[in-house]
Amino acid sequence: MTPEQDANEIWESAAAKGIAKYLKGQTEHKTAFWSAGAGWYAAELENETLDLVSYFHHLRNRIQAISALAQMMEAEEISLRDAATLLKDLSNSHPPRSRHKHSAD
Repeated sequence: MTPEQDANEIWESAAAKGIAKYLKGQTEHKTAFWSAGAGWYAAELENETLDLVSYFHHLRNRIQAISALAQMMEAEEISLRDAATLLKDLSNSHPPRSRHKHSAD
């Protein structure tokens, strides 16, 4: 692969996903997105940025857990079956799970 091929793959994929997301949002919200005021865009951007910080935090934790699991596998401290189960959970695309109620909640 060349740098040009890599760049084209990245940006063609991003463009296709971005257009699809934009059109889906327009259909769902029935708004003229381009007509909002600057304050609304700033507030939405702030909210999205804060979400990104949370996503990054949890992604970093998942990467650290995968690395620790690899070390456990290398040292044969965990079975392949158990490691596979954990890797599937750490790397799949499921959304956040519901919180369980505790007596302290």
